[in-house]
Amino acid sequence: MFGHYSKKASPCQVIGLAWERPQEYGFLQGFLVYYGYMKSLRTAGVSQKSVLVRLDLDLPQVGKSFDTTRLMDGVATLQYLFAHDVKSVTVIAHRGRPNGKSPRYSLTPIEKLLRAKLTKEENAKLTVLPNLRFDPREEKGSLVFAKALAKGHDIFVLDAFATAHRNHTSITFIPQVLPTYAGLQFEKELKAFEQVLNKPKRPFVVILGGAKLETKMPLIQALEAKADVILVGGKLALEAREHEIKGRKLIIAELTKDGKDISQAAIDQFSRFIKAAGTIVWNGPMGVFEDGKHAHGTKQIALAVNSSSGFTLTGGGDTEAAQTKYKAEDKIKHISSGGGSMLEYLEKGTLPGIEAIKASQDKFKV
Repeated sequence: MFGHYSKKASPCQVIGLAWERPQEYGFLQGFLVYYGYMKSLRTAGVSQKSVLVRLDLDLPQVGKSFDTTRLMDGVATLQYLFAHDVKSVTVIAHRGRPNGKSPRYSLTPIEKLLRAKLTKEENAKLTVLPNLRFDPREEKGSLVFAKALAKGHDIFVLDAFATAHRNHTSITFIPQVLPTYAGLQFEKELKAFEQVLNKPKRPFVVILGGAKLETKMPLIQALEAKADVILVGGKLALEAREHEIKGRKLIIAELTKDGKDISQAAIDQFSRFIKAAGTIVWNGPMGVFEDGKHAHGTKQIALAVNSSSGFTLTGGGDTEAAQTKYKAEDKIKHISSGGGSMLEYLEKGTLPGIEAIKASQDKFKV
């Protein structure tokens, strides 16, 4: 039973074995779930089951085309299900903030991209429902709506980490009526965050940009207990200076005269910390990079993070856009699919979606 177990194996490796090789290490699963871990899709018996899957199909649009990174994450989960002989798969997802039914936010063009990645046989088993947010009950949270979506299905797979911080019907209500498992991308996200929060390689450097200091102060306070240094840029730095925010581990960037970018001195200072880091978490641009005139700081930090030899975790729409724009994402160890979920998980160590999965697995004894 312990043939592949090593005393040198990390806790994360042991957890992975429990889920990925249940025949040998399944005895660990109950212990791990009890102490806050959850079962992923890999442990579910899906043969000849009807499976409801919540994917993240809110793809960023680039001109008339879509960035299909999130799509491919969802495809991996679907292909896993089809490879394990499911009877049928129903995909539910949202796109944008339609405020009612709007053709502009239809999932049809994304469904076409999704089906193009699957075989004829797989497509025959697949149904994609309309944008969840066309129904106001999705965002309000409705057990009645959850039961309607769940009808005819045997299990639910939650694979939309980017929306897991929302108390929406498809995140926290469906798990109340169907046995629920974390999807493959969800599992991948959690493994990356566990590595950062529980056993980071030192020095652990956090880079925060963007704005909304008031909402990020609890995050900064939580990270001060874990990180070695927190580098603050963007409008966040301007707000921190205005409010005279100080902290033993905080370094507030010097800004350009107009306050719309970090200075060259700040770039040099931040780059030294980044180069020495064993673990880096980055969320938020260093300035108003989208206007092209104040992009230097964000570009240089993006390139520096991408060149790091440490474990790098980045996330957030603007951060991801900057990495793509400056071709600075190919060496990043993990790009999180959700900025809001990323920040909340870093602050609280859990999300409504995570707690919903745990509660579901406890309720249905899976």
